[in-house]
Amino acid sequence: MPLAARRVLFLMMAQIDPKHLIPEGKIFEISAKDYSTLCNVDIDTAYNQLKLGAEQLHNQSLKIPQSELLKAFARRPREFQDSEKKWKGMRLLHITESCSYVDKEAMVQVRFSRQVEPYICMIERDFTTQLLLSSVRLSDSNASNLYQYLRKKISNGKKKYFEIEVDKLRKELFIDHLETYKTYKFFKNQFIDRSIKKILEITEFKYIQIEIIERKGRKAHKLRISYEYEDV
Repeated sequence: MPLAARRVLFLMMAQIDPKHLIPEGKIFEISAKDYSTLCNVDIDTAYNQLKLGAEQLHNQSLKIPQSELLKAFARRPREFQDSEKKWKGMRLLHITESCSYVDKEAMVQVRFSRQVEPYICMIERDFTTQLLLSSVRLSDSNASNLYQYLRKKISNGKKKYFEIEVDKLRKELFIDHLETYKTYKFFKNQFIDRSIKKILEITEFKYIQIEIIERKGRKAHKLRISYEYEDV
């Protein structure tokens, strides 16, 4: 997801109470002034990114494998409930029902799609407001992706470290299709090391280390990723 769209999305998600379903018709707002403060950008950049972010976010979809679809809930159309066991594949859900930029007030207003709201609440449960704001401040997409991945691992019980194969890590970070990172040396230098530097500068992480724990021939095959962070 583009930077501007991601920032708008996370700033809206930070306003959600994950303990409750989003009230029907709820509109979330963020002003250019608040965007400027929270994202640490000047006000002119905030104006431009808000407009761009609203447009980009409205064109984004959430891809959900059939196996991860929520079970029947009142908001899902009846035809989806009846056919749930009859197919395998991927469902695409538009993230927003509408995105508006109010010129006079320099403000973006977002209304989430009713079908995607339960998934948004599920994501928000794994990310406190502070964690969402930390992710927003990471202007580099690679750093933001790695940060979110580490926080996901922590929320799944990997409090200090985890081990993962190099190819699987590339896939988890959605970069397995990029030739630039096929070689571990470039993956480490261009993606991991640069992202870690930015994460340590901006977020609650105090220490992140990547070490090779298994090789196949001379190639790095498996990694251990260790970290320390302040509770937020």
